[in-house]
Amino acid sequence: MLMLLLAGLWVGVQDRVTTYDDHLGADLVVVPAGTRNLFADPGALPAPAVDAIAQAPGVTRAAPLRTMYQILELSHGKAAVAAVAYEPGSGLGGPWAFTDGRAPEAPDEVAIDALWAEQHDFAIGDQLPILGHPMRVVGLTGDTALFMTPLLFTTTAGMDQMLRATGTTGAVLVTTADPDAVAAQLRDEGYTVRTPAELREASLRLATDIYGSPVRLMVGVAFAAGTLIVALVAYTRVTEQQRDLGVLKALGATPGRLRRIAVTETVALTVLGTLAAIVLLIITREVLAWWRPAFPVLLTPGTIAQTAAAAATMALLAAWLPARRLNRLDAASAFRSGR
Repeated sequence: MLMLLLAGLWVGVQDRVTTYDDHLGADLVVVPAGTRNLFADPGALPAPAVDAIAQAPGVTRAAPLRTMYQILELSHGKAAVAAVAYEPGSGLGGPWAFTDGRAPEAPDEVAIDALWAEQHDFAIGDQLPILGHPMRVVGLTGDTALFMTPLLFTTTAGMDQMLRATGTTGAVLVTTADPDAVAAQLRDEGYTVRTPAELREASLRLATDIYGSPVRLMVGVAFAAGTLIVALVAYTRVTEQQRDLGVLKALGATPGRLRRIAVTETVALTVLGTLAAIVLLIITREVLAWWRPAFPVLLTPGTIAQTAAAAATMALLAAWLPARRLNRLDAASAFRSGR
């Protein structure tokens, strides 16, 4: 169950960290030099770059974008968010799903993730302080959170005023019918261009660097613990059945037959444990979804196949100890131990 839970959590992490990259709505993204991740590598471009890129041959739309992590000072404490400032009406970079309300249009408006709003007791019409400026909540967005960090949407005009950076922008979102040609042209003009797929891959690499090693370590510990537990139970059962197995050996059962008995019992124990793990995982996932929605547990066919392979390997490794015991079993000693 622990292996399934950790594997599902890791898939959930990977799904969450690319949420915004998957909903940009752009074909290309022009970013400051050296930027690989929109939130982890914030930078600045001159504001006139937006108009210059919009006039490039092949570009159908170009819109400014600014993204950054922020720590909000709330009345009951601090809260981390991933802030997105987009151009209203451009159809690029803004919120894509709502549970209530609408998208921000004025500089003093903001849309926030619905789950985060519920956790911090915000509703439509409330004032949310951002960088010392009161912003009116006009929308509650759905499924708009990175891993443990909700997305917050406001307008580029509002964010520029709060940052006092009206002469710059963070990035430029571009739509075009020929991404390859336009990207090559913009690079020739000195711009750094990324595709949404490249940004997504960078987000996954960053998440792997941060969370990958601890998750792999925990999965390894879970695998080792499961192997030892199954081996202990199988060895105990063999010990309890020593007299019966001694009779089989006295009647002519070969060591190979006895080893198959040990392996079969161990595999049966592992299969029963796996079925119980699935039931426990379903229960645990529902509890986590209710208690900690920021920790999604997603299961894919690949995850299930990998865990099944790990369970099979676990069963074979665990069967080694009882099989070794049976291989050395002496029928006479087994009868004596039974009296």
